[in-house]
Amino acid sequence: MSSLFRMLDLHEAVERARRRPDGRLFVSDYNGGHPYVADYLGDLAHTPPYRLGDVTRYSAIDEDHALRAKIALLHESYDDEPCSPGQVVPAGGSSSLIGTFCTWLRLAGHTRVHYLPPLYYKFAYFFRQFGIDPVAVAEDHAHEAGFEPGLPDERTVLLLTDPVWYTGRRVPAQVLKRIADWQLATGSLVFVDGTFQYLRWDGGRREESAALPSGLTVRMVCPTKYLSIHGYRCAHLLVPEPLREPLAELHLNLHGDVTVADRLFAHRAADLMRAEGNHQLVGHIRANHRRLSSGTALTAQAAIETGYFLFARPSAPADRLLALDGRYFELPGHPGFVRINLLNEAALDGLEALAMS
Repeated sequence: MSSLFRMLDLHEAVERARRRPDGRLFVSDYNGGHPYVADYLGDLAHTPPYRLGDVTRYSAIDEDHALRAKIALLHESYDDEPCSPGQVVPAGGSSSLIGTFCTWLRLAGHTRVHYLPPLYYKFAYFFRQFGIDPVAVAEDHAHEAGFEPGLPDERTVLLLTDPVWYTGRRVPAQVLKRIADWQLATGSLVFVDGTFQYLRWDGGRREESAALPSGLTVRMVCPTKYLSIHGYRCAHLLVPEPLREPLAELHLNLHGDVTVADRLFAHRAADLMRAEGNHQLVGHIRANHRRLSSGTALTAQAAIETGYFLFARPSAPADRLLALDGRYFELPGHPGFVRINLLNEAALDGLEALAMS
């Protein structure tokens, strides 16, 4: 059985345990908070959506040409690469886009895909349902020393995650350059799960995966994540122009239109990022990291450069925690290391308290 499918079984088990933690502290929690939610939402924070939009009509986000134009301009300004509205597929969340892309793979006749580990567990879910065989091209993860992917000498579909979310590390530019050369040589399509992009700690805005050949790359971006406001569902794909209409049509038929609130949030997120950006949120994440690192809550930690998940070894007894360790990310070794959500105050407080008990 594929290691990706074994990882899926682990995720399903932790999902059951999360609902009944039996007194354990879920330090890998998906949810978190920050002080800038109202600022980031603007009018959405104080005005009911029905006063901002017509709630008697279906909110057809893909027909919102102004939104697609905003998203294209956002990516041009951040990544310094051409981007047009004809490449943008807006949607109500990353999960629906993953489901749409996996459905498209199966309908297009793909029964085998390649991937750089780790891959988000929802891909494993759909691959299992659709009978798609996922083949890892490496044992190591892209940010690890000595990483050497065995890219196949054939035309295929390659999936990768950038950044590697559980540990807050970006895929190195030289790795992406090698993949780009391989794409051009084989004509292979690459899907980039960029769910946690645009959260760089160094203040930089560009994401290196934007330089992959645009005619052979699908990239998923998630404003819900880079503003850490998960109650609104907002994500989009950047795709080769010939794929835009087929993927948009498939997505609409699978998932329907979004809510007015989600569509308004998508506009707000694009406007905000083109203006002041999310540097306040990133500063808050870094402050929480300094807080956790300055005490005795951790005995070791991996380097981090983006996002809000830290891979570290807590000093708290393992049986007091509910956490995702390396098994959940196809990562051998690293005993005692788990994913910690730096935006989850309950997790941070609990880790500090357990270290002192």
